[in-house]
Amino acid sequence: MSSVSQAVTEVVSGDPILRQCVVRGIVNYRKLAKMLQPMVSQILGKEIPIDTIKVALLRYTSRVGGEKSVKKEVLDVIARSSVELRTDITIIVVRSTAINYIAQLLAKIVSKARFMAVMQSVVATTIVVDKDSAEEILKSVKKDDVIEVQRDQAAVVIVSPEEIMNVPGVLAYIANVLSQNNINIVHIESCYTDTIIIVSKNDLEKAFSTIMRHVDGAKKMLSLLKTSF
Repeated sequence: MSSVSQAVTEVVSGDPILRQCVVRGIVNYRKLAKMLQPMVSQILGKEIPIDTIKVALLRYTSRVGGEKSVKKEVLDVIARSSVELRTDITIIVVRSTAINYIAQLLAKIVSKARFMAVMQSVVATTIVVDKDSAEEILKSVKKDDVIEVQRDQAAVVIVSPEEIMNVPGVLAYIANVLSQNNINIVHIESCYTDTIIIVSKNDLEKAFSTIMRHVDGAKKMLSLLKTSF
């Protein structure tokens, strides 16, 4: 970390509540600078004056202040969501022209598969499935019909309340926080109340902790909004 500005950005962006308070303009910058001083000083390996941190906070605010604050309805859905993990996931992309026999094959496998999600587009069908079931599929499918195979992936499954069906912005919020933390989304799809996010197994722990941090942050932010208004 090379500057106070970068250290402040790391600390504030990593805390959903702090970030939302900054975006909403409901912070006392000097008090916040004093609170952040130990963390910023530890990151930089030297004592940083409160006034210097305050200036960095004001610069941070000028960058993010134009962003829209997260709607209360989105926070409510996030706060009431749970997160599950699946490992040893494989993504198989096959040509849609093969859908008839692929559908018959999946019907035989689905009852014993540990995990399966299927999404069809005009030109391809994407099958997200556990490793063992994937190998069974690949043994049966014609090689010419396979467009791509991605092994060693992991799934983060976010189970939300039914309100997610009518609240715009939840999926965008989740994708945005993962992007802010440099987590690449390999594949994403939603099915009723489930949001399935496929990431590299190397990103799984980071993706899980990031999403859980925002779930907890949404709960605290809602509590803060209730006491503020």
